[in-house]
Amino acid sequence: MISSYKTLNRVLVAGTAIAIALLYLFPLFARTTNNPSYYLQIVSVALCSAILTISLNICMGYGGLMSLMHTGLQMMGGYAVAILTLNHHWNGWLALVMAIVVGAVFAVLVILLSLRATYLYFGMITLAVNLIAMEAIRQGGSFTGGYNGLIGVMAPGITTTMMTPQAFYVFLLTILIGVYVIQRNLVFSGFGRNTMALRESPETATALGISPNVHRVKIFAVSGALAGLAGGLLSMQLGYAMSEIGDLGSGLIFFVGLFLGGISTLAGPIIGVAVVATIAFLIRGTAQYNTLVLGGLLLLCMVVLPRGVVGMYRYSRFGSPHVREFDQAEIDSFQLDISVKDVVKNQILLESHDLAKHFGGIHAVDGVSIVFRSGEVHGIIGPNGSGKSTLISCLTGYYPLTAGSVEILGNPAPKKPFLISRLGVTRVFQIPHLFERESVLDNVLTGMYRRDRYSIFDAIFRTPRYRKANARSTEEARALLALAGLLNQQDLTAGSISHGQKRLLEVVRAVATQPKILILDEPATGLRQDELDVLKGLISRLAKEGMSVVLIEHNVDFLMNLADIVTVIESGKVIAEGTPMEVQKNEKVLDAYLGRTDFSKELA
Repeated sequence: MISSYKTLNRVLVAGTAIAIALLYLFPLFARTTNNPSYYLQIVSVALCSAILTISLNICMGYGGLMSLMHTGLQMMGGYAVAILTLNHHWNGWLALVMAIVVGAVFAVLVILLSLRATYLYFGMITLAVNLIAMEAIRQGGSFTGGYNGLIGVMAPGITTTMMTPQAFYVFLLTILIGVYVIQRNLVFSGFGRNTMALRESPETATALGISPNVHRVKIFAVSGALAGLAGGLLSMQLGYAMSEIGDLGSGLIFFVGLFLGGISTLAGPIIGVAVVATIAFLIRGTAQYNTLVLGGLLLLCMVVLPRGVVGMYRYSRFGSPHVREFDQAEIDSFQLDISVKDVVKNQILLESHDLAKHFGGIHAVDGVSIVFRSGEVHGIIGPNGSGKSTLISCLTGYYPLTAGSVEILGNPAPKKPFLISRLGVTRVFQIPHLFERESVLDNVLTGMYRRDRYSIFDAIFRTPRYRKANARSTEEARALLALAGLLNQQDLTAGSISHGQKRLLEVVRAVATQPKILILDEPATGLRQDELDVLKGLISRLAKEGMSVVLIEHNVDFLMNLADIVTVIESGKVIAEGTPMEVQKNEKVLDAYLGRTDFSKELA
């Protein structure tokens, strides 16, 4: 099976190379027709459409931001080129650069106004902005050419004043390949992993120190820049800029191409647009049916191929990743330093004072003061509904406090969860929160991006700083996976591994952030005995290396064999605290759990 997988991938790579070569040779084929300029324009417009569809894929597919304004961003880029070259006589190359800037700035302004909007409402806001922008262009008078637009835009030359259609076609194809590489480099980088983390689980992303708002602005800015580039190139190809370019109806090709090829896949946008452009060319004599055909194709795709052509291949037995085999010597060769820096033994790392959280008349947490020290496994037990998870959400900034205070390393805790994480407090949730569509290795690497110290430009251009940081992070991530017995599964999607492996992966991903305080909310639930042994060994080693491990568990036997100190919570209050032996003999604890089958048997 693995050999078949590799053989098929080689065939796909070879086929892609041949397709690119044929596209570069297309002008020679066009010369053999009666109207070479017409055929060059058809393919050139499709190339511009592919660039815009990649832009939409970065935003919607990988970023999870439903944008209905990408045709408007394309229009803005086209008008930037037209206005600057025709009205202000700018050099065409500089005008094209400004189209990129205009697209990025316009995108940033829109998302800054709608950061609090949910998926659907964000889409409606972008649609409204698109309509407003189109009407503003139409009412722009001589500045924008009104309803008639601006005519006479030319593609700038290199050695001449104007590029020939053949030269501009080659230029467009080269730009498309460059945009594809940008997309690929972003996706296979820390920036891309953070982007997909926010799409999959914003709550978990913030627990890893990712700022949702800042990162969404970056995603939309990159997407807007590429949309502006597509618009500038399209205006040069067509020779004009008109408001109709921003019409969402004319943008149906982009959505159909994206979903047909495969949303959140690299090659999907290009393949999808190629198919749609071919269909549009074949039915060119019946233009009145274009919308009907494309709409039907989109509906068919959503019903029959919800993942698209490329997505279907990726999830097939040929395209999906396989378990990779490592021998024990290779696994043992990994070097891993997980010691906690800048702390001393028994140092107070996290503490609360009279912490309270009320939901109306319900006192979920009611005056809890608790201290967590370095090098210590601190267990927290209590029956369902006692306030354990609410306490953790208060400590990590997910719930605002009704009263009391929280301190991290002696300083007041920030209000935002991602800022608390950046101070060294990482949380693993009670219910698995993996990025299930991403690989096991990428899940761990997501926890490392904040300390990789490279920029988005380093990721795009694969600078030495990026390559060095990425190699170090990948090696460390594999070492962490080896520690949890998950190295063989590194290429599998996180959603395809077993429940116990998912819980271990969550712990490993949290450790990848290099926390000082690691909070584990019922990590042992549903684990087999061998997985429990791995988890127990991992927790013991983390505490030995100086980490404060906070363990909330219903598996009391598992917790009592690990914890140095145990806190018992009942009805939002601390009723006992001490060593496991002291807690098990505490009369208040025994009285509190008398008759509760979930704890009384284990405490007896």
